[in-house]
Amino acid sequence: MSRRWRTALAAVALATVSGPLTPLTAGEAPVAVAAVSTATGSTTAAPAAFPGAEGFGAQATGGRGGEVYHVTTLNDSGPGSFRDAVSRGPRIVVFDVGGYITLASPLHIASNITVAGQTAPGDGVSTRGYQISASDSDNVIVRYMRFRHGLTPNQNRDAVGIDSGSNMIFDHVSASWGRDENFSINSSTNVTVQYSIISEGLSPHSCGGLVQSDGVTLSHNLYLHNKTRNPKSKGRLQYVNSVIYDWGSDAYILGDSAGISNANAVGNYFIKGPSSSGGPFSRANANYHVYASGNLYDGDVDGQLDGRETTAADLGPATVESQPFAFPPITVEPAGQAYQSVLASAGASHPRDAIDTRLVNDVVHQTGAIISDPESVGGFGTLRGGTPPADADRDGMPDAWERGHGLNPADPSDGKATDATGYTHAETYLNELAVGHER
Repeated sequence: MSRRWRTALAAVALATVSGPLTPLTAGEAPVAVAAVSTATGSTTAAPAAFPGAEGFGAQATGGRGGEVYHVTTLNDSGPGSFRDAVSRGPRIVVFDVGGYITLASPLHIASNITVAGQTAPGDGVSTRGYQISASDSDNVIVRYMRFRHGLTPNQNRDAVGIDSGSNMIFDHVSASWGRDENFSINSSTNVTVQYSIISEGLSPHSCGGLVQSDGVTLSHNLYLHNKTRNPKSKGRLQYVNSVIYDWGSDAYILGDSAGISNANAVGNYFIKGPSSSGGPFSRANANYHVYASGNLYDGDVDGQLDGRETTAADLGPATVESQPFAFPPITVEPAGQAYQSVLASAGASHPRDAIDTRLVNDVVHQTGAIISDPESVGGFGTLRGGTPPADADRDGMPDAWERGHGLNPADPSDGKATDATGYTHAETYLNELAVGHER
């Protein structure tokens, strides 16, 4: 079980971190802390999308039991391409190549897909140049992927966009350099984005994302260097243990709408940076109902992490609730500890690339700024490829791993069989790989 998934206790403890900021090493394990659920609830017999999946999208099954598709080329399209891999499901998508996939047009992820970016060899994998969309799709799992848009001419789009989607979870994703928003979720249901980095929306728009949906969980994410919408929320939102750094005019926008919205905002850390002007919450009205607890705000940009707890006054005219809304159970850390957890492992950190390493160090040192051109901060750089482990029967599980687990590396059907954990054997391998047990 991953370090961040602990047994729920009865109350939130508030912790702060103060003193000089110290850079974290990628993969450094945060100290275990007491965890809580923001609402009570019962578990189901079916396993979650993967161990540690939480929130509204936790029960997505993706491509479970479907075809295993090996991405074998960095080409935009054709056999073995990522575009072909996600064009139909049910599929579990694994990568035999690492590096940048330079897209020639926007790419759509179909229903019943699992994208296992943790399988990419070398430095991992990223798309570049165009939007990634999961609009109108259902039942999607995406892990350890990078989606970097950039200044593609005539493409004023989100880096990642979901419209009218359902039952999805994005885990350890890095989304950056969107021309419109970085990661937007509109008119959708049961979506989780967790342990992800949503960064550097490009000016003049420079937005983290619109989240206007009925049931979204944002947990342990890092929003940084986005002028506004970190996020802008309408509908039902579970906003937990995220770090928001160096917004411009607006950090978390509370509705700004004539419609009713309900949100739990718990254990988040808001840290002003060189680009920041406004406070942690903005543009609320009485239609936005929020339960807020254990959120910290560091507004002095003095090189020390010494946030104070936010108050009802910070929330402005929002309707402040005394009890959390009955959203799905979720693990909550104190905000100070969540800061450590997010900086240690958010984004496609298996392994973390130079872009995300730079961004995390911006938070640590309270440096950086909102940008208009990726080249001003070093551009896309390179991602080293590598050699995947041998998989003779192409079932998504390396031969050595199969032999070590009593499976037959010449039998392509055994990956679809369910093991004692409730996952298929192929999923168990991917789950272990994500926490570093195997490579």
